[in-house]
Amino acid sequence: MKPIIYLLFFFLLISCNFNQFYKDRESDKEDGEKIPQKFYWELRYGGNQDNIYKLFGEKFFAVTNKDKLAELINVTQNKIGPVQEYNLVKWETMVVKGSNARSEYLFTYDVKRGSENTEEIFTMERDKDGDIKIVGYRVNQNLLNK
Repeated sequence: MKPIIYLLFFFLLISCNFNQFYKDRESDKEDGEKIPQKFYWELRYGGNQDNIYKLFGEKFFAVTNKDKLAELINVTQNKIGPVQEYNLVKWETMVVKGSNARSEYLFTYDVKRGSENTEEIFTMERDKDGDIKIVGYRVNQNLLNK
């Protein structure tokens, strides 16, 4: 009888998940904030589209191809205006370490482009290589102020 109890206890133990959960830590914010900063630097001073593409993850490109991303960037740069200033207004992070590890980041920026402002939202995740990549990018423009 004891071997069966030990065996059941062993299976129960190996089926457990051990995770540490961190929400909105300042260190996670600093890690995640580097990606939008690189994105805006490339828009302002870079010029190599491939450097921008490297900031985006496979999940993003599974939904949106590089041509659509380039079109979005060109439309916002040419019709709304180039990035002059950007300020982080809201952020959320969630990092789980352990057997079910994952890291998710959400950053919202107010961006001054030419004479107009946009709200730009980045959704990011840490990939299997440990790099933080953009998996969602949205530009909101207030059309009522025109």
